Amino acid sequence: MKIIHLDGYQWNINEPIVSAIGYFDGLHVGHMELVKEVLSVSKRKGYKSALMTFDHQPSYILGYSKEEKYLSSMLDRKNILEQMGIDYLLIIDFSKEVARLSPGTFIEKYIINSHIKHIVCGFDFRFGYQNQGDAYDIQNYQGIDVTIIDEVIYDNEKISSSRIRQYLDLGRISYVTELLGRRYTITGKVIKGRQIGRTIGFKTANIEYNNYYLPQRGVYVVKAYIHDQVYMGMCNIGLNPTFSELSHMSLEVNILDFDEDIYGEYVKVEFYAKMRGEKTFDNRDGLIKQLTSDQQYTRKYFAENID
Repeated sequence: MKIIHLDGYQWNINEPIVSAIGYFDGLHVGHMELVKEVLSVSKRKGYKSALMTFDHQPSYILGYSKEEKYLSSMLDRKNILEQMGIDYLLIIDFSKEVARLSPGTFIEKYIINSHIKHIVCGFDFRFGYQNQGDAYDIQNYQGIDVTIIDEVIYDNEKISSSRIRQYLDLGRISYVTELLGRRYTITGKVIKGRQIGRTIGFKTANIEYNNYYLPQRGVYVVKAYIHDQVYMGMCNIGLNPTFSELSHMSLEVNILDFDEDIYGEYVKVEFYAKMRGEKTFDNRDGLIKQLTSDQQYTRKYFAENID
């Protein structure tokens, strides 16, 4: 798959393109309906397939959100789309200037200049200055076909990225898995922490999670992907209150049956279930007893749940 950052100028490609368009945070089950339609149109019409997205969350750039938190990094999205067989990932470098573009200018600059002949979008897709444009504005341009995908419902409610965040806030990982159509993952580099775990026999990998949206504070059953190998693990998300509370949230993984130095390496953490909430212990013995129980729970979970 080829990644292209669009700058408003036509790039060198001769084949017509069918593209979905949106921010696509999480690439959840609803988003995948658009991707599937893109692949279907591509096969039927002989077009190249693409997904057009933004490099940053529009609400953050426009000041509606105080911080930028995502369910999937751009690399996550690239990897998922590549596995799906998409030909191009078209990235708009979102800015306040882009947000001020009229719908017509947006179409000319990003759709027509990109040789897109067919657009796939959601029923509620909006674009251009103050969200004045919709799918019907694109349909008015001769030579561009548009397919509008209806909302995708789960448990009597629309599937959305905001709904997935709500379930993460509640630690309801099984619901997150259902709405994503896959396990929630966070990928980050292993950085040095306070190294307390190794002093009590439970060495942990402290993961730099950057702007990923974190699940509710607590301990989770996870799998850790390291050097193309998969390991069982238990992940703590929180402030580690037993040993002088941290000033910021940490994500630490105790990787079972693993004892290698992986500082500076990237680890993908895949969430399976919430085990318990974060606790404060009176002493180290209490913590060690709980962690031993957590390890037993983790092994039992994977022994009984084949994925």
